Amino acid sequence: MNSFLNSWQLDTATVELDLPAVTAACESATEVMEDLTFVASNASATNDDPLRAQCTRFISRLQELVVKKVDLTTAHVLQYADEYADLSSTMSNNANPSRGEVKLASASPNTGWVQLGLWVNLLAKGSSRNKRVEFPELGVYVDLPKAVITQSLALRVTRWPFDAFSSLSQGGGSDIALGGVFTLELLAVPSPPKRARGWIMREVPDAREQLKRLHYPLDGMVVSAALPIKASLTLPKDVLYAPTTCIRAGSAELPRIGWWDATRMRWEEEGVTDVVYREEINSVSFSTLRLTHLALLVRRDRNYHKRSWRLCMDTNMRARLTLNTAMFPRIQFEITLQGARLVEPALPQLEALRKEAMPPEELLTRLARAGVDLSTRHGFVPKLKMLEDRVVDEIATVVAGFEITDGHGDALTNGTTATRWPGAVGSCKQIVFSVKEMAWPYMMDEHEGNQQQAGEDEAINVATSAASVLVLAEVDEEASGGCEDIYDTHVHLRRALDEISSPDARDRMDNSHVLFELTLQKMLRLLRLLSYSQPSQDRGEDEEETLTTSAAESTTKPNGKAKEDPHDAVTSGHAAQEGGEASAVPIETS
Repeated sequence: MNSFLNSWQLDTATVELDLPAVTAACESATEVMEDLTFVASNASATNDDPLRAQCTRFISRLQELVVKKVDLTTAHVLQYADEYADLSSTMSNNANPSRGEVKLASASPNTGWVQLGLWVNLLAKGSSRNKRVEFPELGVYVDLPKAVITQSLALRVTRWPFDAFSSLSQGGGSDIALGGVFTLELLAVPSPPKRARGWIMREVPDAREQLKRLHYPLDGMVVSAALPIKASLTLPKDVLYAPTTCIRAGSAELPRIGWWDATRMRWEEEGVTDVVYREEINSVSFSTLRLTHLALLVRRDRNYHKRSWRLCMDTNMRARLTLNTAMFPRIQFEITLQGARLVEPALPQLEALRKEAMPPEELLTRLARAGVDLSTRHGFVPKLKMLEDRVVDEIATVVAGFEITDGHGDALTNGTTATRWPGAVGSCKQIVFSVKEMAWPYMMDEHEGNQQQAGEDEAINVATSAASVLVLAEVDEEASGGCEDIYDTHVHLRRALDEISSPDARDRMDNSHVLFELTLQKMLRLLRLLSYSQPSQDRGEDEEETLTTSAAESTTKPNGKAKEDPHDAVTSGHAAQEGGEASAVPIETS
């Protein structure tokens, strides 16, 4: 990485290249950024903070270098704009050279992630109507007011696949850019060269003034009378904004375009109007008085909190993880030895994620870039991270024989979490979930011969599959036992469930594959299901939204509930009715 960064920093040859060569070079850098993002995500899953911080620094540096390279290329084109205007009009990306205009556009060849478009007006001329600048190669169209086209200037549009700004907001900000960042700028055109006796004399600007950005409204224009600039851009084909299918009714957001305020270090929406999203062509149009970094904004946490979730083995070493979020009623993943794969929702924008398994960090990163961000921000911790990681490790050891769900699924019918441990949801030192032994297909066969076979096994199947066992894992400071590691688990979940496990379930757990467990652990650690699960209750929309937005705040409140006895840590879902309890599984600490 250091060699790659140094070569980019020292290489100035690309300023002599045309736009396609520059966008291709920048595309290779963005691919490196994507790989670094995967490595950083994997570092978060494995709690390797130094590696994650190093990847973040590399990504930030690469973002600066690619922007600088495009700026140098733009300055070169503007400096020699007259030569581009003298080119033959038969060139595909140069339009109307006889009118003193130059239009160049290029998108990176492989992915189309990096886009750069330039329109240069070399001759100031009067006009009685607006000017529509079209970049069909980029899917971008800009309508300039006549007050702009009467001056000699340049319009530059750029699009980057990364969002280098949202993370700079205080607290990470509540909004993120969907589909990358789109930049719309007016640039000053250098003084035209002087030609005499075959000589061409050009004014060479200072290095700090090679690219001069103009503020809008332009100098001399009345601010109150300035007309907004209209723009329309097509979103990438793998970006999912607001589909009309597969989402919960009423969960779609109104389209919002924001501009980056470098002074306040946050996204602002003032000055941007007439925002319209057209799903049939996957494009958004708007009018703006702010010519700077722009983005289609969505709430960062719109899929963070999970209303419910379920983890269950499908076949041998293949599990299905199903989520229910505020936006999507059903998101399902398939987890195997080879990695994780998206199963639902089956939308065209997500088709590439449904074809083959990939590492969990890559799948969730690509899914977030598409608009379904399920991984929470690093450092935003409702539950103690070490406690949550330990519980995830415990779950991975029993998932081969037990179905795992959130601890709130039976709250309305059995009153489990709501009545048993009402303070557990808001406590950072307590985690609640539910386990239930799975009934495999060959154990549930309705064929008479199989029903009459091994009545003892049938009795075990009925007993274990009929009852859900509610598990409370907590940090118990009074039961440390003088242990050096305060998060050392004295009673493991697997051991606590042995008494109620069937021989078949114990055999499946004994033969669980370590690679499958590792993949599952990474997936659960990145999703943070145990921290971002909320009970589904009958409540009004306003009350429900308040619960969603204030979940993090509730974790900071002191937990006034007295600690339960250790023997209450694991109870049957029907314990209140049957009067029986299972073995204890507390996570004891000093």
